[in-house]
Amino acid sequence: MVTGGGFRQTGHIIYFNAVLFNKDLVKNPDDLAMPIFGEPILKSPEFDFSHTSYYEPEMGNNLIKYFALYDRVETPDKLPDYKKQAVAIEDANQLDGKRIINIDPGYVAMEKIVAASTKNFTHRVYIRDNIYGDLQLFRRKGRYVPLEWTFQDYAFDFSLGFFEKARKILEERIGKDDTCGIIAPR
Repeated sequence: MVTGGGFRQTGHIIYFNAVLFNKDLVKNPDDLAMPIFGEPILKSPEFDFSHTSYYEPEMGNNLIKYFALYDRVETPDKLPDYKKQAVAIEDANQLDGKRIINIDPGYVAMEKIVAASTKNFTHRVYIRDNIYGDLQLFRRKGRYVPLEWTFQDYAFDFSLGFFEKARKILEERIGKDDTCGIIAPR
């Protein structure tokens, strides 16, 4: 939809969290995120976060991760707010000054998957309030495709399956006409 001045209206998206936690220290991570995001409407399988040791010095061993989708069909401009609220949850649940849970909000759009980050990098785009958008997957030939910088766990087969299901839920909620002039790569 085109509005005054040639600007296209922002399309609707659906929010998710990538939840990483220490299984020995956090029994139900959904309880921590629930005040902000509500109850998940879709979850990926939990998986051992053993493909990288990046978080182990801070969060310890026995790290588990999953993706959780929420009944929040909105516009993408709330992503920085959700990321700041997630960081507040992480900070409030530290143990000896270290995080035991990492909650990374993101959104599923019809054409892409975007995660929020507090860290700048060459491929991350600044949004506002020290929050960056990190394109993880984009749509090509009827499926989500990883990029050179995509986090490995976003490209696992079951993760891609989760995002396809999330996209289907989004499409059911908004209809096929709410794409707002998306130009998809060929």
